[in-house]
Amino acid sequence: MRYVRLAMPLVLLGALLLMALPAAAFAQHASGFYDHQIINYEATAQVTSSPQAAQQISLGNIVYHVVDSKGNVPAVQCARLLAAFPNLSTDCNVLNFIPTEVGYSGGAWNLQIFHWNPGFTPVELSKDDDITAAAAAGKGWIEVTPILVRCPVINFAALR
Repeated sequence: MRYVRLAMPLVLLGALLLMALPAAAFAQHASGFYDHQIINYEATAQVTSSPQAAQQISLGNIVYHVVDSKGNVPAVQCARLLAAFPNLSTDCNVLNFIPTEVGYSGGAWNLQIFHWNPGFTPVELSKDDDITAAAAAGKGWIEVTPILVRCPVINFAALR
């Protein structure tokens, strides 16, 4: 019992230190796609007041998340990423811009979710143009969320 009383202040101090860390301290390395190529990035998210606010703050940067008609990420969307980086987490997302690309405005990406419509067999969508084309063809639809994702791309020099 004496050890419990001695350990309790240390546990409380540790909890306070964890709460004091910025959200970026919990960023996780992840893999995703950009223009059909596999990329690595650090992912942290924050919620804005509305989808419109997220779009305005992101200045046109979009990170697409792909789900099937039941709301699950299709296995085909993740297969190539998991084969390349079996020990790295992934949400199987797709970025529309990376640093150095003309049109990149820095900062954050607005999370938009592509939902496959029932009756369509999901395929890998690894470029933003693939996603918008699938939506335009009626294969699915895009949900704009109030979520901003800060995802600094890691080691992208070979992409441009």
